[in-house]
Amino acid sequence: MKEFAKKVISNLEANGFPAKKVSLPTEKMFEVADEKGFSFNAVIDHLKADYQIMAEIGAEKIIFSKEAPVNKENMFKQAQEMMANMDPEELKRMQDMIMNMSPEQKDELMKKGKEMGLI
Repeated sequence: MKEFAKKVISNLEANGFPAKKVSLPTEKMFEVADEKGFSFNAVIDHLKADYQIMAEIGAEKIIFSKEAPVNKENMFKQAQEMMANMDPEELKRMQDMIMNMSPEQKDELMKKGKEMGLI
């Protein structure tokens, strides 16, 4: 699968990636991956995790783009500053909102925080 991902990247680069978004035919990409014995969704996950390449899957084509780098330290600092500048009533409402979330909503919030490197 990793070799196929590298071929996809090579094909994208030959078409101007990462400076511009590049599209490839959806059906063809899934067919080729299937012929090689793996899921193209797994390839997409690999591209995102290891190369920060995003893929928007459409009926006719998949649009690939480079994920913008996230400055996690800056995001965390901004969140702290926002909370420090909240009036006590706003902060209390936010805390109450979190406390009233369902376990599934709390799990999703934690998952997003981990993905962003905040937790």
